Amino acid sequence: MGLGARQQFGRYLAVPSHLHALDPLAKVAGFIVLVVAIFLASSWPAICLVAACVAGLMVASRVRLSFYAESLKYFTWMFALSFAINAIFPKAGRAAALTPEALAFAAIMAARLVLMVLAAAIFTVSTSPSEIGDCAMIFARLRGPVGRRAAEFASVLAIALRFVPVVFEEAERVRAAQSLRGARPRGLLSRVRSVTHLVVPLLESSLRRAANLGFAMEARCYGYRLPAARCLRFGLDEAVFTGALVVLLCLTVRLR
Repeated sequence: MGLGARQQFGRYLAVPSHLHALDPLAKVAGFIVLVVAIFLASSWPAICLVAACVAGLMVASRVRLSFYAESLKYFTWMFALSFAINAIFPKAGRAAALTPEALAFAAIMAARLVLMVLAAAIFTVSTSPSEIGDCAMIFARLRGPVGRRAAEFASVLAIALRFVPVVFEEAERVRAAQSLRGARPRGLLSRVRSVTHLVVPLLESSLRRAANLGFAMEARCYGYRLPAARCLRFGLDEAVFTGALVVLLCLTVRLR
């Protein structure tokens, strides 16, 4: 399996599912509501309720569950770091360090991050970058500089989202190249230094790609013509989807 095949997070998959067929504006609104519900979930009943909703969306996307599991592996360090920080330095007045209360609070915070990553993976796998750009393009119909700035922002947003999986693939290549050269980080300090050695070539590669893209767009006279905004639809399926997520948000607030 190649490096590109291992990378999963941030990739759009064209799968015939009801979630993919929804209007992108409804998916953006639903994702925002879901993120707010995840942030407000501060108890295990609320966490379980949001997790059940996220699991339902994963099944509705008709994407294999291993795809989401592979997306989580890139953020295991973040989950472990969040758990350690909240267990050692719990919220003031909540509990002492490394007590059962502090460990329970740290587990809830780590579960929030897991749900956040899964929600982002569901959104990116079911919504193409061009559809996300179309959501911002609805403001392009406004007259004056506001409409033109909205069109430019939509184009930049769509291009940036397309580069998310490319950056992950480049990070995999740099890590593999360093491993072939004998880089074997051992210990916490060595791992921190290895992250620095990974970020510097990754940043240089990203800047080079951005420069090449800028030259190509300038050669194609990008920015001299306002793109047309596609008409978005909002039907019964979209109303049911957003309404269900609003109900989830209300239940999450009730369980706080």
